[in-house]
Amino acid sequence: MTIKEIKNMMAVAFISIATLGFTACSEDAPVFGGSLHPDNPNPQQTTEADYDGILNKIYGNLALTGLTGPHGSSDLPDDIDEGMSVFVRVMWYANELSSDESLCAWLSDDGIPEFNRGTWGDSHPLLRGFYYRCMFGITLCNYFLENAPSSIEEYSYKVAEVRFMRALYYYYLMDMFGNPPFVTRISSDAPAQATRQQIFDFVESELKAIVGEAESSNVLADKRVKYGRADKVAGYMLLMRMYLNAEVYTGTARWQEARTYAEKAINSNYELSMTPKNGYTAYQLLFMGDNDTNGAQNEIVLPVLFDGDRTQSWGGVFLVAGVVNGNDLNAYPTGTTANWGGIRAKKYFVQKWFPNDDAPVGTPDDLIVAAGDDRCLLLTVGHELEIVEEDKFEQGMGYVKFLNIHADGTPAHNADHTDYDFPLFRLAEAYLTYAEADARLNGGTVSATGLNYIKALRERAHANTNISVFSLQDIEDEWSREFGFEGRRRMDMIRFGNYTGTPRIWIGGTASGGTLSAYRSIFPLPSSDLIANPNLKQNPNY
Repeated sequence: MTIKEIKNMMAVAFISIATLGFTACSEDAPVFGGSLHPDNPNPQQTTEADYDGILNKIYGNLALTGLTGPHGSSDLPDDIDEGMSVFVRVMWYANELSSDESLCAWLSDDGIPEFNRGTWGDSHPLLRGFYYRCMFGITLCNYFLENAPSSIEEYSYKVAEVRFMRALYYYYLMDMFGNPPFVTRISSDAPAQATRQQIFDFVESELKAIVGEAESSNVLADKRVKYGRADKVAGYMLLMRMYLNAEVYTGTARWQEARTYAEKAINSNYELSMTPKNGYTAYQLLFMGDNDTNGAQNEIVLPVLFDGDRTQSWGGVFLVAGVVNGNDLNAYPTGTTANWGGIRAKKYFVQKWFPNDDAPVGTPDDLIVAAGDDRCLLLTVGHELEIVEEDKFEQGMGYVKFLNIHADGTPAHNADHTDYDFPLFRLAEAYLTYAEADARLNGGTVSATGLNYIKALRERAHANTNISVFSLQDIEDEWSREFGFEGRRRMDMIRFGNYTGTPRIWIGGTASGGTLSAYRSIFPLPSSDLIANPNLKQNPNY
């Protein structure tokens, strides 16, 4: 069977991506080695290297958009812009621009104004691109699981990893779209629609099996085989995140399980980045161009791999280039010459450190000192706090978290594309998850153990640790300080009950702002898939 034949077998939900084959290049995502190229597409005569190529593509789908970087030979339909269909980039836009943390000035870019204003609909191009990006990843996983021979090296680990990645893609569909189509095999039949509860149950069951807590012959490695690959701790982290948000997803709180799996991750072989290097704080090392080698890799449980030369897409550079303009670069170099000047912080985020709106004028180095917190990476020189003009980048403070600079002093691989790996899961999440779940189990205030985990993160950041009580409101603010601009704020706001119904600037399209309606806590299914698959029903009110 050829790749062309496999494409024709893909389910209706995948029709718009099925015109393209499995394209992976080991130079793009060198997790496994090997290749799978459309010029050599016979799976029934596949060697180990060919299946390693599919594995590369399954992981690489988080960072790349096609065969040629940074764009070209797209995996998705031609009407979906490659730069706007990168998993990391669209996930970030959807979860950050609609929240209280950031706003984007690129009003001529399709889909950006709707995220700023909370007016997205079922033809939103970025949401459509993300939806099909996840579906494409699931299709790759299903193909691998159906066809990979047991003779390939590390077969058990690789099968478990592919099951993890399929669960991860389904998790994001569940979190963002609520009720997606569900399929676990390559088929020409239109997939049935699953409820959020059904996706939750599937992902939970898969993860329990591959971390060795249910019957399965294929279990994740205790310790990752290679940086960039999933291990048991990645499984714990995804279970932990699901349980922390279980009340949102299913209506039933699972705080005890969230705390349990957070503790499993904390007690693993991963550790917080605690040692500064060459003038960069231990916290900054997590987001730098050499975060795969500078010590931060010991905290990053699952990275999305980027490399300025070998893994080029517009999904990594946007968090470096997009947060500065030329004047900002002169004040605070980022390790790249690109300066797109679009993404800046809303005042609510700035107020996490400066509640009286008195942030001083300066670079992140200055603001760290003023705030007494290494996580306060605000760039305020040349910027204003208030955003009265949506498309004026200088209105709104800069937040320069991700850098293309190597802490060891070696040069970046490319001046236009970034080397940092995006931390999709890092151990600090387990510390805050434990603390929050602990507080919710203890009447809203953390126990001594939960408080110690919060203090550990604050100690790393050189923030005040002279605290004896930490409320749920304090914890929500701490989530923003620790994980600001990391693509999760929407999820946290929904869990704390203030994503919808709470006034924010520019919601509705005016500087005075408005509130999101409750139904917007999930996004609509793309109209294109509703047309292609008669089994699907749109989410309410879209």
